[in-house]
Amino acid sequence: MSKIYFVLILLAVSLLACSKKKDSTPSADIKIISLTTSVNPVKVFDTAVITMEAVGDNLLYTWKANHGKLKGSGKIVKYSACYSCIGLNTITCTLSNSTGAVSDTVMIRVLNE
Repeated sequence: MSKIYFVLILLAVSLLACSKKKDSTPSADIKIISLTTSVNPVKVFDTAVITMEAVGDNLLYTWKANHGKLKGSGKIVKYSACYSCIGLNTITCTLSNSTGAVSDTVMIRVLNE
């Protein structure tokens, strides 16, 4: 029985050692000032404007939502959601340039009203 535990622990350590970890170390050249939404909560089929305020040179904005749709690019995007998005949703903005990358997240609750 102890051999099985040993093999499982060894396997888990091997898998964790081989996994790639995303570097979330803040870059000294990129600073997030704020990540805000115009409306929270938002009703189904309504939109919220999400704005990222940051300081840095040649910033590339990458937006991602776990549910719903994002329209636009740069420091301002519009978020909209349908019935399948009811609940708490996560929107993440990652800023990057030649010095590194940083990210921040805003949570938006979608209501069926």
